[in-house]
Amino acid sequence: MKIIHRLPLTCVASLLLATSACRSSGGPDVIIRASPRDASPKEEIALITADSLVFAAVVREQAAGKEDEYPRRLERLRYDARPYGTTSGYPENFAGVQGIDPTLSFGRVGDAVIDRIAENRERILRFQGVPKGGPFTHTQCGGVGIPKPPSPRRGASAPRAKGADVHSGCPKNTEYYLTVGLPLRGQPEGLKDLRDVRGDRVSPRGEVWTVLVDENAIGPTGWSKSQYAWLFKRKRSGRLELDSAILIAVVE
Repeated sequence: MKIIHRLPLTCVASLLLATSACRSSGGPDVIIRASPRDASPKEEIALITADSLVFAAVVREQAAGKEDEYPRRLERLRYDARPYGTTSGYPENFAGVQGIDPTLSFGRVGDAVIDRIAENRERILRFQGVPKGGPFTHTQCGGVGIPKPPSPRRGASAPRAKGADVHSGCPKNTEYYLTVGLPLRGQPEGLKDLRDVRGDRVSPRGEVWTVLVDENAIGPTGWSKSQYAWLFKRKRSGRLELDSAILIAVVE
């Protein structure tokens, strides 16, 4: 059982039909999008360079996070070096946000380029002293939103069978597993006119890069997954700095 809390957005992408349905006052309009084009050699190099810069900025900003606001400083965390944490390097399920498709900024690349991106990310993690690793392997650990089984009623004529503890296999200490998507140029349309995790209206100016960051957490009370869009601005020094983070969805 999963409990999904999704941010209401004006445009939701259809995964199976590769369409996007945008709501308007006159009813939904369905736009059929062509298959992703292949990236040119020049685009491949540009993507590899942009990904290294954005991924390094994500790791740096996460490590510098505070305990009372997002991004939080996390203990016992690891990153998946592959974009989105998938074998192909592309998301298996697109976020329901207009313009968040990574192939809109760069043509689709092949396995060799994704492998190169993952290798560069591994170097960044080693330099930052942050571990890499895959998803959680804990069994019998349900979502934090799954209620505990009811206690037996007093005075019942027959004892009630004890319900299974869906959290019996959860770890005693909370662990975090993060995935980082491919970089997107600019601020996607579906993220405009929204508020970030601090409640501020998101309207960065200048050179902007957007990336999806999935935070998977598992602890004594179960697991949860939160997906954020991080928006970076390039400073005059050339350094990318986090401008805002928008919560897209929570799965419990």
